[in-house]
Amino acid sequence: MATASSRPSLPLAGTFLLCLAGIISACQASIDAPTEYTYTVLEERDHSTRLFTQGLLLHDGLFYESSGGYGRSRLVSYPRSGPAEGFVNHKSLPRRYFAEGLTEMEGKLYLLTWRENTLFVLDRDSFEELTSHKYTGEGWGLTDNGDVLIRSDGSHRLFFHDREDFSLLRTLEVHKKGTPVRKLNELEYIDGFVWSNIWHDNRLVQIDLETGHVVGYVDLTDLAEQTAPAHRESVLNGIAWDEEHQAMWVTGKNWPTLFLIRLNQLQEANREG
Repeated sequence: MATASSRPSLPLAGTFLLCLAGIISACQASIDAPTEYTYTVLEERDHSTRLFTQGLLLHDGLFYESSGGYGRSRLVSYPRSGPAEGFVNHKSLPRRYFAEGLTEMEGKLYLLTWRENTLFVLDRDSFEELTSHKYTGEGWGLTDNGDVLIRSDGSHRLFFHDREDFSLLRTLEVHKKGTPVRKLNELEYIDGFVWSNIWHDNRLVQIDLETGHVVGYVDLTDLAEQTAPAHRESVLNGIAWDEEHQAMWVTGKNWPTLFLIRLNQLQEANREG
């Protein structure tokens, strides 16, 4: 039989557990605290105000861009430098399709549609349709990691698809310090992370593809205020990685300008934001 003196002190044990919980919580907050980035504008170029930007990428000196809208959806390519309307190639989609996210792998362009449950696969140079695939749910943004395709649908989830038949491989929920990050839109894979626009928000978020945690973000409000047309749907949308300059091109729907920005890291310990 235990004597009174040999029993553990309940108040002391409780205090210890509370302290331990506090340490774990503080550590978790530190781990989850996203990096805030500022940026430097390296370059600007004209962008067609007729393009309702959905997907954007840069490959071998050419931009490829998908533009949305029923009856006006299209895919275009144009040089990295040059006039806004200097299209190298152009393809209009049938009126029943609303073009969305776009990515490129090994000479093929992969183009999402919004609510038509259809992914188009096209030749990168000719824009000739090679095949198409059906999928469940909406299509918003699209990128790839060189192996699989990664789709957003406007929720807080990313969907990983097989490149050959677009079958669903896995789903990842995206959170910032435990809170779901919704309205994920245009996507770009950069150095092992996915960067995403948030619809009707001037921030880009950096997503860890293993955990789903938002590990960084950049606020582009100044660029939006400088150039965005006075229309509620002319929002920030479009991210294209420029490998040569180790920087990203950003723009928005019907914006007159594309900006090449380089991120400057500002690590804030125990940030609450």
